[in-house]
Amino acid sequence: MVETISPVVYGTRTRWAGAVALHAVGAAATAAAFGAAVAAAGALLGAPWDRAGVLIVTVVAVLYLGRELTGVRIPVPQLRRQVPDWWRTYFGRPLAAFLYGASLGVGFLTFLGHGTLVVVTVGAASTGRPLLGALVMAPFGVARGLAPLIGARSKRPEDGRDLVDRLSSMPGRARRAANAIALVAIVFAAAASLARSEGGWGEAAAATLAVSFAWASMSKVTGWGRWRRTLSAHALPRRAERFAAWAVPAAESLVPVLTLLGRQRAAAAVALASVAVFSVALLRLAARDGVRVACGCFGRASIDVRVALVRNLVLAATAVSAWSLAIPPDLRLTLPEAADALPALLVAGALAVAAITAWRSTGWLGKGQV
Repeated sequence: MVETISPVVYGTRTRWAGAVALHAVGAAATAAAFGAAVAAAGALLGAPWDRAGVLIVTVVAVLYLGRELTGVRIPVPQLRRQVPDWWRTYFGRPLAAFLYGASLGVGFLTFLGHGTLVVVTVGAASTGRPLLGALVMAPFGVARGLAPLIGARSKRPEDGRDLVDRLSSMPGRARRAANAIALVAIVFAAAASLARSEGGWGEAAAATLAVSFAWASMSKVTGWGRWRRTLSAHALPRRAERFAAWAVPAAESLVPVLTLLGRQRAAAAVALASVAVFSVALLRLAARDGVRVACGCFGRASIDVRVALVRNLVLAATAVSAWSLAIPPDLRLTLPEAADALPALLVAGALAVAAITAWRSTGWLGKGQV
């Protein structure tokens, strides 16, 4: 955005300042809407999870802190996609600046170099309060939306490109240090609140299973070609491979569905059975191929079988905890409090903007204007 939203492109500093403001508003709005939606999803999964929720935030923060300090390979969920360049032409520069900001506000839909946003998102989900989730996530959108301000001194088209090149070539130590400081602050704040909370273990275990298996299922559906190639490496009979192609993601998706319906024990049973089947399949493949095996888990093509088995053991322990600590099912729907009306409106507004954008884009594409 530094090169696209610059004084050179907009002609005058007044127009450029207005574009930056629209960019920041768009990013803040979608970030707040995303935070509200994440917190609402957490509420559906039983949040707030009290001491268990605080512990989850602490553990996730420590993991990503280790990533920043030692370089250990902890994945950061992201789509790694650029925003559409044609928006600038067909929506006009002011509206495009807003839409570019809106597309960046969620964060996970584009590029993320650090895991701090993951930790904040987990924290927003653990609150179970959409308003609080919106307030927690909005600053990220504002910070991302104001990023074009660093190009304030650009006077020629070459200046914007040079600035992008300099930013790309900058060492990552400063960014890692800043994110590490933020994560240390989160760890200390979470650790301090552990003593003031208690309980929530069953709900947290069920929510962890639901999120993990939803991620596993979605990664197969969205990366269908990669999943089929990975599955073919298991050398199953043709009929079994065809059945497993859709049966595995379908079984995985049952875990979050059953959890949302309040059937924690059923969800835990499905998760435990799935983990057992996955482990047997990995051991069978390891006997043939060695330590590095094909694995369609969480969007990865291959994995060290020892790491996969340890992860499966953790998931199995989580499933056992969710089963033993399950609460009676409660299918009653509750209305949001008045304080949560604003984030609900933000979510509805963001969905409306997305629907209108998709509708207009479809019309233009059909007329050959894009």
